[in-house]
Amino acid sequence: MDWQVILQEIISNGVRITLLVPAIIIPLMVVLALLTDSHLLDRGVGFIRPVMQRLNLSNRVAFPLLAGLFLGIVFGSGVIISIANDGTLTRRDLIIVLVFLGICHSIIEDTLIFAALGANWWVMIGCRFVLAAFAAFAVSFAVPTGPNAVKIN
Repeated sequence: MDWQVILQEIISNGVRITLLVPAIIIPLMVVLALLTDSHLLDRGVGFIRPVMQRLNLSNRVAFPLLAGLFLGIVFGSGVIISIANDGTLTRRDLIIVLVFLGICHSIIEDTLIFAALGANWWVMIGCRFVLAAFAAFAVSFAVPTGPNAVKIN
Protein backbone atom coordinates (compact mmCIF):
# COMPACT_ATOMS: atom_id res chain seq x y z
CA MET A 1 0.00 0.00 0.00
CA ASP A 2 1.47 3.34 -1.10
CA TRP A 3 0.68 5.90 1.60
CA GLN A 4 1.94 8.77 -0.50
CA VAL A 5 -0.66 8.05 -3.22
CA ILE A 6 -3.41 7.70 -0.64
CA LEU A 7 -2.43 10.97 1.06
CA GLN A 8 -2.22 12.76 -2.30
CA GLU A 9 -5.70 11.47 -3.23
CA ILE A 10 -7.16 12.60 0.10
CA ILE A 11 -5.65 16.07 -0.23
CA SER A 12 -6.67 16.57 -3.86
CA ASN A 13 -10.24 15.41 -3.24
CA GLY A 14 -10.44 17.49 -0.07
CA VAL A 15 -9.37 20.62 -1.93
CA ARG A 16 -11.80 19.88 -4.78
CA ILE A 17 -14.73 19.44 -2.40
CA THR A 18 -13.72 22.50 -0.37
CA LEU A 19 -13.81 24.63 -3.52
CA LEU A 20 -16.93 22.98 -4.92
CA VAL A 21 -19.20 23.52 -1.91
CA PRO A 22 -18.95 27.36 -1.82
CA ALA A 23 -19.21 27.46 -5.62
CA ILE A 24 -22.62 25.82 -5.29
CA ILE A 25 -23.88 27.35 -2.05
CA ILE A 26 -23.05 31.04 -2.64
CA PRO A 27 -24.94 31.43 -5.95
CA LEU A 28 -27.76 29.31 -4.58
CA MET A 29 -28.15 31.49 -1.50
CA VAL A 30 -28.22 34.60 -3.69
CA VAL A 31 -30.97 33.11 -5.87
CA LEU A 32 -32.96 31.99 -2.83
CA ALA A 33 -32.66 35.44 -1.24
CA LEU A 34 -33.99 36.96 -4.47
CA LEU A 35 -36.90 34.48 -4.47
CA THR A 36 -37.72 35.40 -0.90
CA ASP A 37 -37.52 39.15 -1.51
CA SER A 38 -39.66 38.94 -4.65
CA HIS A 39 -42.33 36.93 -2.75
CA LEU A 40 -42.18 34.06 -5.25
CA LEU A 41 -42.08 31.63 -2.33
CA ASP A 42 -45.49 32.95 -1.30
CA ARG A 43 -46.90 31.64 -4.58
CA GLY A 44 -45.59 28.16 -3.80
CA VAL A 45 -48.02 27.83 -0.93
CA GLY A 46 -50.80 26.85 -3.32
CA PHE A 47 -48.83 23.83 -4.49
CA ILE A 48 -48.44 22.29 -1.04
CA ARG A 49 -51.92 23.13 0.24
CA PRO A 50 -53.30 19.62 -0.60
CA VAL A 51 -50.54 17.98 1.45
CA MET A 52 -51.20 20.33 4.32
CA GLN A 53 -54.91 19.55 4.23
CA ARG A 54 -54.13 15.82 4.33
CA LEU A 55 -52.02 16.39 7.46
CA ASN A 56 -54.71 18.69 8.90
CA LEU A 57 -52.28 21.61 9.14
CA SER A 58 -53.25 25.27 9.19
CA ASN A 59 -52.36 27.60 6.33
CA ARG A 60 -49.95 29.48 8.61
CA VAL A 61 -47.55 26.53 8.34
CA ALA A 62 -47.12 26.74 4.56
CA PHE A 63 -44.55 29.51 4.43
CA PRO A 64 -42.27 28.07 7.17
CA LEU A 65 -42.49 24.69 5.45
CA LEU A 66 -41.49 26.13 2.08
CA ALA A 67 -38.76 28.26 3.62
CA GLY A 68 -37.28 25.23 5.38
CA LEU A 69 -37.50 23.10 2.26
CA PHE A 70 -35.85 25.54 -0.09
CA LEU A 71 -33.87 27.94 2.10
CA GLY A 72 -32.58 25.51 4.68
CA ILE A 73 -33.20 24.64 8.27
CA VAL A 74 -31.70 27.90 9.60
CA PHE A 75 -33.93 30.16 7.50
CA GLY A 76 -36.92 27.86 8.02
CA SER A 77 -36.47 27.93 11.78
CA GLY A 78 -36.21 31.72 11.66
CA VAL A 79 -39.54 31.88 9.85
CA ILE A 80 -41.06 29.36 12.27
CA ILE A 81 -39.90 31.40 15.27
CA SER A 82 -41.23 34.66 13.84
CA ILE A 83 -44.63 33.10 13.10
CA ALA A 84 -44.71 31.34 16.47
CA ASN A 85 -44.07 34.69 18.16
CA ASP A 86 -47.38 35.85 16.68
CA GLY A 87 -49.09 33.12 18.73
CA THR A 88 -50.94 31.71 15.72
CA LEU A 89 -48.99 28.48 15.33
CA THR A 90 -50.40 25.53 17.25
CA ARG A 91 -48.25 23.01 19.08
CA ARG A 92 -49.40 20.30 16.66
CA ASP A 93 -48.52 22.36 13.57
CA LEU A 94 -45.11 23.13 15.01
CA ILE A 95 -44.32 19.49 15.83
CA ILE A 96 -45.39 18.19 12.41
CA VAL A 97 -43.46 20.85 10.50
CA LEU A 98 -40.35 20.24 12.57
CA VAL A 99 -40.55 16.49 11.96
CA PHE A 100 -40.92 17.08 8.22
CA LEU A 101 -38.10 19.62 8.04
CA GLY A 102 -35.82 17.53 10.21
CA ILE A 103 -35.79 14.94 7.44
CA CYS A 104 -36.34 17.07 4.36
CA HIS A 105 -34.68 20.48 4.69
CA SER A 106 -32.50 22.36 2.20
CA ILE A 107 -33.74 20.13 -0.59
CA ILE A 108 -32.01 22.11 -3.34
CA GLU A 109 -28.76 22.92 -1.58
CA ASP A 110 -28.08 19.44 -0.19
CA THR A 111 -29.11 17.77 -3.42
CA LEU A 112 -26.78 19.93 -5.52
CA ILE A 113 -23.87 19.26 -3.23
CA PHE A 114 -24.35 15.50 -3.22
CA ALA A 115 -25.14 15.40 -6.96
CA ALA A 116 -21.83 17.18 -7.59
CA LEU A 117 -20.18 14.38 -5.64
CA GLY A 118 -21.87 11.77 -7.83
CA ALA A 119 -25.13 10.93 -6.04
CA ASN A 120 -28.37 10.37 -7.98
CA TRP A 121 -30.35 13.54 -7.26
CA TRP A 122 -33.77 12.11 -8.18
CA VAL A 123 -33.31 9.31 -5.67
CA MET A 124 -32.18 11.76 -3.01
CA ILE A 125 -35.11 14.12 -3.46
CA GLY A 126 -37.64 11.32 -3.76
CA CYS A 127 -36.46 9.35 -0.74
CA ARG A 128 -36.15 12.39 1.50
CA PHE A 129 -39.54 13.77 0.53
CA VAL A 130 -41.37 10.43 0.85
CA LEU A 131 -39.72 9.65 4.19
CA ALA A 132 -40.49 13.14 5.52
CA ALA A 133 -44.12 12.97 4.36
CA PHE A 134 -44.55 9.51 5.88
CA ALA A 135 -43.02 10.59 9.20
CA ALA A 136 -45.13 13.76 9.33
CA PHE A 137 -48.25 11.75 8.47
CA ALA A 138 -47.49 9.23 11.22
CA VAL A 139 -46.84 11.99 13.76
CA SER A 140 -50.07 13.74 12.73
CA PHE A 141 -51.98 10.78 14.19
CA ALA A 142 -49.98 10.80 17.42
CA VAL A 143 -50.30 14.52 18.19
CA PRO A 144 -53.84 15.56 19.16
CA THR A 145 -55.51 18.50 17.47
CA GLY A 146 -56.32 21.47 19.62
CA PRO A 147 -56.45 25.24 19.74
CA ASN A 148 -53.38 25.56 21.98
CA ALA A 149 -51.08 28.12 20.40
CA VAL A 150 -47.36 28.16 21.02
CA LYS A 151 -45.61 31.39 21.92
CA ILE A 152 -41.83 31.43 21.72
CA ASN A 153 -40.12 34.12 23.77
